[in-house]
Amino acid sequence: MLGRMSQDQSAPPPERDPRASERAERRGPPPNPLYHPLFLPVLLVAFALWFGYDGFLTTDPDMLEHQGFNRIMFGIMIPICLWLVPRGIKEFREEQAEASKQQDDGKPS
Repeated sequence: MLGRMSQDQSAPPPERDPRASERAERRGPPPNPLYHPLFLPVLLVAFALWFGYDGFLTTDPDMLEHQGFNRIMFGIMIPICLWLVPRGIKEFREEQAEASKQQDDGKPS
């Protein structure tokens, strides 16, 4: 019964805006969030904060047996973060400037 609908009972297909499909083709697929220049720096900062808290601030007796590992990892993560965070911010700003420039160039004067 559900599969036997006649042509006159079905709704007509919605009209598609040809400009919308043209814009979607120009833009391409949506960007992958893993390729964002700030993804890795933010992730590493989160790990550094986690290792720092577990290595120096926690009083949880279960975590105290891993205190040495957390302190070593905190010491490793801080220089990596100090190197990658400014680099990621620079890449993000460059991408924003490039996108802004492309958008300004595409506008009719």
